[in-house]
Amino acid sequence: MKTLLLHARTFARIAPRLKGLNAALNIVTVDDAQRFHEAWTSTELKEPPQVHLAFGNIDAFYSPSVRDFMTAILKSPDFDWFQSAAAGIENPALVAIGQKSQRYTTNHTQAESMAEWAIWQAMDYFRKGPGHRANQAQGKWERLRVREMNGARWLIVGYGSIGQAVGKRVSALGGIVTGMRRTPGPAEGAARIAAPDTLMAELPGADVVLLCPPHTPETEGMANAAFFAAMNADALFLNLGRGALVDEDALLAALDAGRPEFAALDVTKIEPLPEESPLWKHHKVVITPHDSSDTPGTITRADDTFLANLRLYLDNEPMKHLVDRAAFSAG
Repeated sequence: MKTLLLHARTFARIAPRLKGLNAALNIVTVDDAQRFHEAWTSTELKEPPQVHLAFGNIDAFYSPSVRDFMTAILKSPDFDWFQSAAAGIENPALVAIGQKSQRYTTNHTQAESMAEWAIWQAMDYFRKGPGHRANQAQGKWERLRVREMNGARWLIVGYGSIGQAVGKRVSALGGIVTGMRRTPGPAEGAARIAAPDTLMAELPGADVVLLCPPHTPETEGMANAAFFAAMNADALFLNLGRGALVDEDALLAALDAGRPEFAALDVTKIEPLPEESPLWKHHKVVITPHDSSDTPGTITRADDTFLANLRLYLDNEPMKHLVDRAAFSAG
């Protein structure tokens, strides 16, 4: 019988959907007090269990028991499958789990919430949100020249699940989307697809530039001084990918020089962003603490992904979003 490790909150939420699997699974939980229990009986375990399967989500990784959760996985000699609630795999903790696991699957449903973040930031920028809020604080009645999403030209670099979720919403609001990815051919939400080697040529034609590719040696620091110099003076820069994609000093210098006009970042090179970082107080920057995906809907959809893959696992069927083990190679 396989032993499945869940955070206690996750089990409490999905327990009704796990009934009937008792014959195939022994389920154990870890709570925020670093205690392990048999899930169905609530019997506390004297020792951390050896586990075969685990679901790593916000409950587990944002918990005081994250070290215990990780240790149980990494010290289990026959650990077989890890379901991640994240799409990316480059976090060091996830790499360690990926190297341990025989099978590792990802989740891409957080794209829906992240897409709403991009629309929120773009609408606030187009409708002069900062200016209106400043005027309200001063009791100042002044009309500001605003812009529309309709007709706005978007360049979405990294047109995967997140990019497409944004592209569909932008297109529905009348925006014009160019998606950038290696794979040619049509994609939902994009008027056209451009190849990555055309990036510098595409930047001047965009009103909004959104980054959402993974962090790789090729993408690290891609948003550099030359990148920003190629953007429109009245363009918005957004980053939903990874902080390492952006040369933050170059971004600050570019904003001071007036090109681009504004930036919104959900990710930064160092997280949490240090208190002394000039990004916090720059009047042309909005910072959110890497929480664009943290919604109840994202949690529910991640549960759905896990449960669907769990049934496939137990039935010995191919699972969705399986990652090649070579992706976690230490070399």
